[in-house]
Amino acid sequence: MLGCLLGVGGACVVGAGAAYWAGSRIGLLPGLSAGAGLGAMAVWLLVVLAVVAGHVGCSWWAWRVRPGRKAVVLTQVPHVVVYVGAVAWWSATWTALYLLWIYATLSAVAWLTVWFLRNPAVARRAVVYLSALGLLVAVNTAGLLSLSWQRTNGFGLRGQSTPWAAFTALTATSCLTRHPFYTDGTNTIAANCPTGPDADFFAGAYDQPGFADTLCGEQPRQAFSKWWQWNREYQVSFTLDWAQEATTVDHQPIAPPYPETIDGATATIQYTLNVENVSTIGADRPHQMRAPHAQENWTVHFEPVTLGGWKVCRIDITNPITATFTPQ
Repeated sequence: MLGCLLGVGGACVVGAGAAYWAGSRIGLLPGLSAGAGLGAMAVWLLVVLAVVAGHVGCSWWAWRVRPGRKAVVLTQVPHVVVYVGAVAWWSATWTALYLLWIYATLSAVAWLTVWFLRNPAVARRAVVYLSALGLLVAVNTAGLLSLSWQRTNGFGLRGQSTPWAAFTALTATSCLTRHPFYTDGTNTIAANCPTGPDADFFAGAYDQPGFADTLCGEQPRQAFSKWWQWNREYQVSFTLDWAQEATTVDHQPIAPPYPETIDGATATIQYTLNVENVSTIGADRPHQMRAPHAQENWTVHFEPVTLGGWKVCRIDITNPITATFTPQ
């Protein structure tokens, strides 16, 4: 009976996966991925089906063997945790494959503990049990560190995959652009900029850790400093835009469409900075800004870092914007 139930559950999972794979191959359905949309929902459904099949088998074993309350609770806990996580997934952004990882880890701990409790006085059994738990801890720790390394560009030690991606990260974390999103490892995230009704938009605030992670030196910070100072001192909020123009990598011109990754020893990009918007809405001490022109020309220099990727190393500005401010 147990074999029949497991066979049916396994056939459902394999059949659903095969049907979805076939549909995605001919274009009827999106491909399986950890992203959003129907593909992510399909991954979630397959994970839930796999856990339900395991739950059926586990429950049948408990009913037939009657192993005792501790063993029953231990082997049921992984399923309950995954069911709660499956509900939480609908309001989250992480892939449902993490549920499968959690399920596999908790199940391994539960069944190892059930096996150990059958005869805990045997020293050899205790050694095997503790060794297995240690191995589980080591594998999961390595997995978490690997994910963190990939998702955070090596905890900020690595650079971006291209020079233009590095500059996008720099401007996003400066909190001076209307596009606060950038790539951080394998994620697209929003810079930690002031938001919400209680935010102080006139404190010269920016995403300091994210900004620093994109630099290989402090010189580029000077290009942004006057805007933060004006924001803080004169209660003026700025929205800036940088138009990418001449781009070279290893002194070779690169034309759009720009690749998602590129290697090299040096890179230079010309940008034209434009002041898109100047606002004093919500300021306690607003000032009016006057400037002879609203454009700057930036020459941005990039270098690769030891652990891989590009960072911003120097910014040279010609025709810098100068301004005067008078109280309103």
